[in-house]
Amino acid sequence: YRCPAIVFLVVDYIGMENYWDISISKKRNRHLNWNQILEMKESGVSFGSHTMSHCNLTRLNSERLEYELFESKRILEKYLGQIDAVSYPFNRVNTCVLKKVAEAGYKYGFGGEGTDNLLIKKEAIYIIDTSFTFRVKIAERPSVLYSYERFKQKVINYFTIATILNMHGKEVL
Repeated sequence: YRCPAIVFLVVDYIGMENYWDISISKKRNRHLNWNQILEMKESGVSFGSHTMSHCNLTRLNSERLEYELFESKRILEKYLGQIDAVSYPFNRVNTCVLKKVAEAGYKYGFGGEGTDNLLIKKEAIYIIDTSFTFRVKIAERPSVLYSYERFKQKVINYFTIATILNMHGKEVL
């Protein structure tokens, strides 16, 4: 369909299962591996960083925050070329994160809500979404259904606290 796409990669999980996520069904999904990523790149897909380990950036000390942002960008650029975009895990971002994102050289940040290029609103697509809810989310004119989908996203993001707590010991809380 010639629709541009950008995939945000969690570098520590390339080719691995999504251990950070709480799963009601206990099913784990495997992330893309490097061969799949390179094949997608050859087909015109763009890539961005979703950090090294998908942790809540707003809770990290300065050193760990720099590692998550700078190192993921460095590794991805080694294999994929210029990386200009970052997606904030759990849509959590604050002024400290924005400052480090700019220092790392990202031009675009997805997951916030603002007028700045580092606070671009993103639409989350979940495993529970259907083709209908996907169309609602990308429609040019927001509707009542769109408002419901945004509310659903906020509820899901609120409950990601369980996922963040599940990662205890894997990140600096």
